[in-house]
Amino acid sequence: MALNYMVYQYDGSRNTVVMTDMDGKELVIDCDKAEAQVVLEEPEDIGILARLARKEPASYVSIAMRPGGLQDYVDVWNELN
Repeated sequence: MALNYMVYQYDGSRNTVVMTDMDGKELVIDCDKAEAQVVLEEPEDIGILARLARKEPASYVSIAMRPGGLQDYVDVWNELN
């Protein structure tokens, strides 16, 4: 069964991305847990993921759900900058 989430928003008080479907049901992604295995070149690189979660929560979830997704995102971001 496919889940169709309509609203994605970042909740800074809990550092989570909250997805809400058409029936009002929520799925919560804990950013701290999703990022726990990400290795950062510099500690301030965590801002890359924080900005993604805050400004593009649907993209954050999409990337976080892929194997190696957040690590790959940070690695590519660092290579491009």
